Amino acid sequence: MMRAARMLLCAALLVCAVRAEDPAGSAADALKLSESDAQDLKAQLARINSSNLRERLEGTDGVLRYGPAARAAVEAVAQGPDAAQAEAARKLLERPALQTNLPVVVLRLKRGEIWAVLLEDHAPNTVANFIALAERHFYDKLAFHRVIEQFMAQGGDPTGTGLGGPGYRIADEVSAASLGLDKLTVREWAQKLKQKPPKEPAASLTVQALYEKQGYKYREDLSSHPVRRGVLAMANAGPDSNGSQFFVTQVDAAWLDGKHTVFGVVFRGMDAVDALQAGETLEAVEVVWKRPHAYTVKKIEE
Repeated sequence: MMRAARMLLCAALLVCAVRAEDPAGSAADALKLSESDAQDLKAQLARINSSNLRERLEGTDGVLRYGPAARAAVEAVAQGPDAAQAEAARKLLERPALQTNLPVVVLRLKRGEIWAVLLEDHAPNTVANFIALAERHFYDKLAFHRVIEQFMAQGGDPTGTGLGGPGYRIADEVSAASLGLDKLTVREWAQKLKQKPPKEPAASLTVQALYEKQGYKYREDLSSHPVRRGVLAMANAGPDSNGSQFFVTQVDAAWLDGKHTVFGVVFRGMDAVDALQAGETLEAVEVVWKRPHAYTVKKIEE
């Protein structure tokens, strides 16, 4: 029974990504401003007597870099003496981009930058782990050791072999229910991936039940983001084997839902993601903004 299901899983890794609508929306969408809003924000920020602040807050492609900081800056304009600017600022404060308070990181490459929000509410311990490693410069000068064209780029291994890590593991943070895997049968899942379904009784199992037989455990207190194009997710060697290795996707990868913790969404620099090559160096990961609390990692010591 399980052999047929495993064959299906292996075959699924070879198919192209299945695109589907995300009813919950993307975290990246919450950061985007319309062109007119971006111009309004730029004009308002020009009234603030701090060129450094303006440089940090202006998004050249209409995307805010600093959600909470931008909100504070616009609030200052909204309370200012210029009635017209104050009214425009109050309207901007209603925009989702100025209401996000998710951590922001930038992955620096020699030929570009990849900006991402970290989904702390979806995967709090995974985000804490990524921030902690970044702040101790763990990722500096590590290579993307595994790149599969038109699929994903994987990095974060200090040995460059795919076997390295930080010396500890962290647990998965995945909600099967929020991904619909508690109701989706293996037969239905195979059909979505355009694969031949296994024989009974495996075909009638839910995807969650199938994965639980393989040792995966799921969280009911979290809501997971699906593996879509432009997400950061943890690479692993099985259940609860996360460490420092992560990957960034170039396509939707629905067949990975339920097995990998998604902890970030790229909102700027997808051209750099698409151009990543095996052996390319990640110069550094900078934590641009984080919430004002301690980020303590819950570890599974090796």
